[in-house]
Parts: sequence; structure tokens; C-alpha cells
Amino acid sequence: MKRDEYDIDLEPISRTPKYLNATPISKTRLKKMSLLDKLDTLVELANDCMLDDKFFTRHKDLIASTAADTELTPEEVVMLCPFISDSECLVNTNDIKNFFSCSSITIMRRASTLKNLIHRRYIRINRYSNTPSYQLTEKAKEAFCNSKSLPIVNTANLTADEFMKHFTTLLREAGRKGQIDEGEFHYETMELLNDNQQLSIAKSITSLNVPDADKVYLLYFCKRLVVDHQVRVPLGQLEFIAEDDINDEFPILMNTGRHPYIKEELIVPAGQDNLMSRDVYQLTEKARKLFLKEYQITEDVDDMEDDDHSNIIKCDSIKPKSMFYSAEDQGQINTLQHLLEDEQLQAIRERLEKANLRKGFNCLFYGTPGTGKTETALQLARMTGRDIMQVDISSIRDKWYGETEKIVRGIFDNYAQRVKKSKRIPILLINEADAVLSVRTTVGGNNPTLEKTENAIQNILLEAMENIDGIMIATTNLTCNLDSAFERRFLYKVEFHQPSIEAKTSIWQSFIPDLNDSDATKLASAYDFSGGQIENIARKVMVDHLLFGDKPGIVNIEKLCSQELIAGRHNNHKPIGFNH
Repeated sequence: MKRDEYDIDLEPISRTPKYLNATPISKTRLKKMSLLDKLDTLVELANDCMLDDKFFTRHKDLIASTAADTELTPEEVVMLCPFISDSECLVNTNDIKNFFSCSSITIMRRASTLKNLIHRRYIRINRYSNTPSYQLTEKAKEAFCNSKSLPIVNTANLTADEFMKHFTTLLREAGRKGQIDEGEFHYETMELLNDNQQLSIAKSITSLNVPDADKVYLLYFCKRLVVDHQVRVPLGQLEFIAEDDINDEFPILMNTGRHPYIKEELIVPAGQDNLMSRDVYQLTEKARKLFLKEYQITEDVDDMEDDDHSNIIKCDSIKPKSMFYSAEDQGQINTLQHLLEDEQLQAIRERLEKANLRKGFNCLFYGTPGTGKTETALQLARMTGRDIMQVDISSIRDKWYGETEKIVRGIFDNYAQRVKKSKRIPILLINEADAVLSVRTTVGGNNPTLEKTENAIQNILLEAMENIDGIMIATTNLTCNLDSAFERRFLYKVEFHQPSIEAKTSIWQSFIPDLNDSDATKLASAYDFSGGQIENIARKVMVDHLLFGDKPGIVNIEKLCSQELIAGRHNNHKPIGFNH
């Protein structure tokens, strides 16, 4: 009988686990070990340990020391081992079971431990996989490399401002960043409300006789008013924080006037958004007095709609970064920078308007990954004093299937409002626009519904680009399949080439200042790397320096270059996968 033929757990093959043959590490030696060393050793010993009590007892000093360094419990730090062992890949419950050589029931008993690791942000859920799977977070990797723990975020006894700031952070993590799923978002929001009963906003909302999901929606209305100064909230904005199988009746009850919020005059209809035909609601004065006693709502509240699908980057928050281009690319970038200087842009827009020509500018940055497309957009914004509204259209399409068209249109509506209200026209940056700029498909294939949705998104983009009264920059890695209708609408098309040997030499020395001219030129000539790949290697050089003390010489750097060339291949075992 083969193990995978039936959905049952068979007894693991009898063999002596590694931890029984390993001599426990003394406390004296543990004091000299880095966190990475401890984790590396713990991963080796935990493999096939069956999560047996004997393992925890025999190696209690190692487990306790590692747990202290990470500010986790002994069980939590041991449960991290499968994720550290294969840190670049998704790990499902079956992978965890196989790593420890234990039964599914044993893993099920540790469900709360996994949840705590998610809550502490050491691992994250992948919401797009068919089966529940998890992955070590980038924050955890960075913390381990620096021998630090992730901070324990206090969510209890907060001030009113701290409370709202934390809820805003949860919204961003659940929305644009995708760091937590909807279930975790609801759990943490309710925890936030329950832990802050000293605040009238938390006490009043938790006392309502409505489902927990509805309490989260009400808090969202409050956040929109207090933080974003948005009075009128379309119900469609709430869909991204709604769990798939929870409270489907909320919009129906609201729209038919049967929800307690309507009956108790806490929320009232505020008309419709004419462009998107969405039902719009707002908090009443009664609700403001009941829930928002700790907050001052100014009389000049801005009714401009905001969204959770874009990222506003202030120009003064962008750090200067040296960029290196070929001579051809540098000339085009200089032209764009000159165009985007405010005095120059205003003069050009006035001339275009007098000539009855469109005043908006659509720019396409295309080229292979790592050639500096996004960073160039950021640096242009910084140098010309323009904020950026950054959007990843592809992630919105994946996440918001079924409502994508409305959300995409809403993004452009929001940008248009920002243009009107900003002293200096911001830049709309659409990152990784490959999928939506491709040739439109003929409906009727394997998935006509999906094809219809894709075409609808593209039509919205084409219309928006035609009428844009601002500056849009789209970045893409692929142009061979660019739809001609999109191509016509880009006034500036800038190709980002792989850097020349001279440019690569400068890039190498900018990231690794200790490199002399000869070694930098040697690396630039031998490896056809993009700036992003060179930065990857520079980061590894720094990690090795922090771990081992010595500054890597040219031989070690060339070894890292060779590893970069085969990045993506999967090894059977990597002690600390994110380090080597």
C-alpha cells in the first residue's frame, strides 16, 4: 500500500531521529552563538523530531535560548523550523507534518501556535494557493540576519490616536500589502476593539447587537471620517474587508433600510456615485457624537474619495539614490525630468490647451526586470517635487475578481480628484502593468467570463488614458505583446536597457564602495547583471560581513555572482535558505 493512495496517516518509518544522537549544546557555547547559528542548529535537530516531548527536554537550553532571542515561546520557535528550512517556498500543513515526521493530528493540535506566529508576523498566509499555505516573512528574515526579534506590537490600552493608527495599519496590511488575510484582519480588529474598552469608540461599537463583521464595517466608516476626512463612503469599499462566507446580507440590509444602522439612524444613505452607480452612505451626527467623542472632526472635512488599493508616496519621503543609465537612456530621462519641472510643465499645458490638444502625459517605462524603471519614476518625482499615487493593477485584478472594473475606474477617479486638489500635479504610477497592456482577447475561449473582465479593464484604462489630465507612468517588463491601442496613447516610451560596462562598474562601486576600479570593471565585464541583481549580491555581501566579520574579497563576490546566475533552482535542503 502506498502512503498517498489513501487519506489516512500511517505510522512514520522507524528510524532514530537526529536529535537523539546529537549532544545538547551547553549554555556557555550558546552565549557565543548568533541567532542564525542557533536557528540553523535547531532546524537540523527538529527535522524528524516528531514534536516529541523528549526532543524539547533533551535540547531545552537551545530551544529556550532561541525562543528568548526571538521573543517567542519554545513551541513557537520550534514550529518556525519548517519555514526557515525552506524559507523561499510556500509551506503547507502536509510539508510541516513531513518535516517533523508526525501525524496530522499532532499538527492540528498546534493550530493556535501557527496563528500566534502569523499574529507576530513571523509567517504569513498565502491567500492565493489552493490549499492553506504559509511562508516566512521578509521582516522575519531581516530580523534573523540582524540577530533581532520582531517587535511585539501593543494593541491594548491605546490612546484614541494610537487606536485609529493601528486600525489603519491593519487595513493596509489586509488590502494593498496583502500581509494578512480577511479572517486574520477581522480577528485582529475585534481584538483591538476588545482590548481598548477605555475608549468610547471601542466600547460603543463592541456594545452594539450586530455581528462582529458589521462592527468592523462601522469602524471603517469612522476611520474614513477621522483619518481620511472622507464623509461619503461607497459600500463597494467595504468589500475588500469582507470575508467570503461572512455577512453577505450586509449590503442588502443596508440598501433595503432593514439594517440596525439604518433603523437607529447611525448611518444614512448619501445618494449615489454617478460615475460608478454605487450606493453611498455616511455617518449621522448622532453616530459622530456616540462613537467619535475622542476625535475632533474639522468643519472643512474633505469629501474626496480615497481608496485602499493605492499607495500615496510623498515626494519628500523618497530617499535620493544614484542611478546609472546608458547614454541613450540618460538623454530620455533628462528630457522627462525637464518636462516635469513645475514651471516648464505649466507652460506646456497652457500651450496645449490653447491649441485644443490634450494636456495629460502618459509615459511607458519598459525593459527587463531590475533595470531601474520603478526607481527612476520615484527619483523623477523626488527631483520635481511631485507626490506619487502608486498602484499595482495586476494584484488588484487577482484579488478583486468580479469588482475589478469598478475599482480600477475608482482609482482613476481618485487620481483625478487629487490632481484638482494638489498644488503640484502628482504622478500616477502603475507598476507591473504587463497583463493589462497586452493584446485584447476574443471572448469565447476557455474562460469567456475572465476574458470579458480582462477586456473591460483594458477598455477602462484606454478611456482613462485618453482623458487623463495629469501624469501617468506605467512600467512593464514585456512589450512584444503590447496592444497597439495602448501604444498610441503613450506619448513617451522609454526603454531601459541593461547597463553598459561603464554603468555597471559604477553600480558595483556604488553598492560595494570597497571595490577597486579593476575588480569592479572585472565584475561588470564578466556578468551581464541588471542593477537589481547587483544590489542583491551587495546585500548578500553585507549579510556575510555581519555574520562572519570578514569583508568578502573578489573571489567570494564572484562566487555570489555564480549563485545569482542559478537563482530560482530549488535545493533539497538549505540550512538557512534566505542566507545562502
